[in-house]
Formats: sequence, structure tokens, C-alpha cells
Amino acid sequence: MRRPRLLYDIAGTSAIEFGLSLPLLILLFVGGFQLNDAIAAYRKLTVATRTIVDLTSQFTIVDNTRLNSIMNASKQVMAPYSTTDTTMIINQVKIDANRVATIDWSIARGTASLRPGSEYNLATNVRQPETYILVARMTYLYKPLFASKLLGSIPMTETIIMSPRASDRVTKP
Repeated sequence: MRRPRLLYDIAGTSAIEFGLSLPLLILLFVGGFQLNDAIAAYRKLTVATRTIVDLTSQFTIVDNTRLNSIMNASKQVMAPYSTTDTTMIINQVKIDANRVATIDWSIARGTASLRPGSEYNLATNVRQPETYILVARMTYLYKPLFASKLLGSIPMTETIIMSPRASDRVTKP
């Protein structure tokens, strides 16, 4: 009895296995790249937010021009990521003797600034009586390079709190 040669020929087995596994390998590569890029964007967002609050905390008096320069500097930290869908806000929060936190002053880009005198939601352990703190908050709408229609935009938010350094508060005329 004669066996068909084609049935037992294994010459192209490796090529067939590679062809079957290639889509999965490509998906893993692109997914890993996309995840790494999203993590890098979030790290940039954290550094940019820290830049806003860190630079502001080093002054005793800031005006709108200086605060706009600080916000422009934080936009440069975000490079190479686009900042068109980014919102930035820096607030100075006053905590009174009863540990009630209210907005002393606020300036924002891409969103509305908070009204001075309005109450601010702040963690209890941060509310030290008779102090001022600076709170910077940035939001970024991350748009994936691949499969952006499938995944959509991913909102990222970072908030950093810091005490004024050069004095007990940062005055805004």
C-alpha cells in the first residue's frame, strides 16, 4: 500500500505556524507599544503638573503674566504630546482655624477658574489650621496612535498639592 507523500511532507510546517502566529505577535507588539506610550504620556502629565505647582510655590507674589508663563512652561514639559485637549488650573487654598478650606485665588487654562471664597474639597489630613496650600490639577485627553477609533480617547488627570516655599502664602494682586 502506497502512502501519499503530501500527507507526510513537513517541509513548510514552520512557515505555516509562523503565518498563524504572526497576527497574535503583531497584536502583542502594537499593544505593548501603545501601553508604553500611554504610560509615558501619564508620566509627562505628572511632571507638567508638578512644574506648575513647584514654580508657583517659589514666588511670594505672582500676577497673571507670571502664572501664564508658568503654564506655558508646563506645556513644553508635555512635549511631544499635544496640549490642545489639556486643562490646567492652579489654586491657592486657604485653610482657616476651623479647618475649612476655601479658594484664595485661582487661574486656569482650558477650563473655568474657581471662584475665590468658594469652599474647596480637600482631604482632612491636609487641612492644617491657618495655612495656605497650592493645588495644581491637569487633565489630558490621551489619543492612542493605533486603534484610536476602537479604544477612543483616554482621559488622564493629575493633582499635586504643595506648600508655598518662600513665604506662608503666594499673593496674587
